[in-house]
Amino acid sequence: MNNRMATAGLVAFLAVDVALVALALRSGQNTSHSLPPVSTTRTAPLTTSPPASATKSPTQGTTQAPAAKAVPVTRLVSALDAATAWRATTGTCDTGGATVEVTADGGQTWTKRRSPARALARVQALDETRAFVIGAGGDCVVKQYASRDAGATWQAPTVVVGGWARRLDQPTQVLTPKEPAATPCDKAVVLDLSRTSAEQAESLCADGSVVVTEDGGTTWSDSGDAPGAVALSNLLVNDSLTTYAVRMVGACKGVQLVKVVKGSNAEVIACVPVASPERGTVGLSVTERAAWIVAGNQTWTSQRDLTSWKRV
Repeated sequence: MNNRMATAGLVAFLAVDVALVALALRSGQNTSHSLPPVSTTRTAPLTTSPPASATKSPTQGTTQAPAAKAVPVTRLVSALDAATAWRATTGTCDTGGATVEVTADGGQTWTKRRSPARALARVQALDETRAFVIGAGGDCVVKQYASRDAGATWQAPTVVVGGWARRLDQPTQVLTPKEPAATPCDKAVVLDLSRTSAEQAESLCADGSVVVTEDGGTTWSDSGDAPGAVALSNLLVNDSLTTYAVRMVGACKGVQLVKVVKGSNAEVIACVPVASPERGTVGLSVTERAAWIVAGNQTWTSQRDLTSWKRV
């Protein structure tokens, strides 16, 4: 379990994640007016084939098979509410393959959109028509791409400033507002990343541990455990950080949704009967109004209580 305590004082942020996204989406913006990048160092090529990594055995009392291979999430989902959501696949810079789809009817139908990049590290819904992705083109340099018409067109790419994303070329690293190559899980693979603000985000580590940062990615500390977890999502509920994960364990034929609680065992919420789930192909997005699970081409949704799920 990675349990690092914050060693540096909080510093004033030069940029706020949400504010920067708003700037990126302003009508008429072009790349010549973008803010300075997080790092002037050229980002290494993105890939989705992480090196093999041994994982710690699950904690006592779980039914997950030990030493499961660490496979970062390659199926992305970002929900706005019960009706609108985006889903994507990461692809690679070498071979492309990134895909983008959007739904406005609760997942009944999905509209395929052209991916603005060969590889994608993050997709983020902002409202019914606006969204952005973080990805890389043929040169494998990470950039941010914004759309104001539900992905029908994409604005010119901008540098990523104040954003959060996994570094797909380095599976132990994440891009944060304060650190271009943070290692929240030390030397372990980061399976998933979920943020709530420019200062706060959580990472799911290969051993099922969850770590949190409150200072833009400079320092990370223990936020709970979910042995067997394959995807992560968090949100603020009454200003309190609330964290969910889906995991693959023997006690559930499908994927098990749990609430991650610091200092306690993960609280089981539901067993979702996803057919033949595979590590790395499951994504989770929980909002105040609804929750979404994508597993390959399957889509499952739930209302606020998160206990009842249906396939759409």
